[in-house]
Amino acid sequence: MLLTAIALGLCGFLGNLGFLTGPVILAIAQGLALERYWTRSIPWGFATVIGGYLALGITFTMLALPLPLVIILSSAVLGAAQAFILRGTSRFWQWWPLVTVMVLLVSISWFLPRAIDAAIYGSQQTSWHWIAMTGLTGVIGGTFKGIALAWFLKQTPLPKGK
Repeated sequence: MLLTAIALGLCGFLGNLGFLTGPVILAIAQGLALERYWTRSIPWGFATVIGGYLALGITFTMLALPLPLVIILSSAVLGAAQAFILRGTSRFWQWWPLVTVMVLLVSISWFLPRAIDAAIYGSQQTSWHWIAMTGLTGVIGGTFKGIALAWFLKQTPLPKGK
């Protein structure tokens, strides 16, 4: 949670550049947080980068759709990339995209419209405001997703063939 909040705060500090480099920054933070606890932390980071950039692509190409639908679609793509890494580690890995959708609907639905407007039309807020908003988004999302991931990792996979 803390590294996610710091990573997103850094993205807020970087402004538009942070929006575009966000998946890499988030992947590094999550990989570092998971490194001591899970042998698949590096693949998780790669999945976060790939899924994150695919999600950003969906976000920018489907802005004509209602924002909640855009968040659902982009979150599901990110969750699917990460679920691939959870496969073989957790028996409920296939539910990870849904968990990601729920977490991101709660954590970014209040923030994303402001960030998109600022990226397109220019920011009307001070930099400390964006840092605080992105950091809070990281606290909310990092807490929920961290709790969910810990639970998923405690669920042993089913034996092969079942």
